[in-house]
Amino acid sequence: MGKAILISATDTDAGKTYVTCLLGKSLLRQGIAVAPLKPVESGCRPGAEGRPFPADAALLRDAFAPGLPLSSVCCYPLLSVLSPHLAARAEGISIDPGRIRQTIVDTAKTADLVLIEGAGGLTVDIREGYSFADLARDLSLPVLIVTGNRLGALNHLKLTLHYLRSCAIPLFGILLSDLTVEPFPAREPNEIEVLRIAGEYYLGRIPYGTAVLPDEVFARFCRSLKYF
Repeated sequence: MGKAILISATDTDAGKTYVTCLLGKSLLRQGIAVAPLKPVESGCRPGAEGRPFPADAALLRDAFAPGLPLSSVCCYPLLSVLSPHLAARAEGISIDPGRIRQTIVDTAKTADLVLIEGAGGLTVDIREGYSFADLARDLSLPVLIVTGNRLGALNHLKLTLHYLRSCAIPLFGILLSDLTVEPFPAREPNEIEVLRIAGEYYLGRIPYGTAVLPDEVFARFCRSLKYF
């Protein structure tokens, strides 16, 4: 069976989908069979026949697994712009964590690596009382944290790392994602501090709008992959 990584973030809109697409494309270019999963996606717009269209899952699929049907990438597309458990409740849908876990296990049997994109941060509930952190713990998934490069990033990162340690969930690494092209006072100091906080787990910084993962970031990612 292949490996799987949960890609989470310090907050919503931190760049998880963007980073996951870059990682997947880099892995694919190296001949690694990589599969995307976005188990739950809320805030979907209506697609064919009014059904929710999971746009983030589609971006992942199109980036590095174009042959997959979207239903194989996203188990639960939801319309409401809410946390997944609240969106599911509003739409009368019962999310089964067991189905998600089994999908991850089955997908890992067919790929060298599965990149699983979460929703928001680690403590976001998939269903009431069951979070992405619980999913990582149940399947022993190492977690890659995407930190959006903005004011407040350092506090959110420290809280996320503290939570990971308290739950004994393995940390895969930390990426800092630039969210705008414009400079702002905290942008460069943030990277210095993230490196100090993360130490050997810091994998690097993703420039805003880049179409290719920086070589040094991908090299650090691959080195970390050997430990899991």
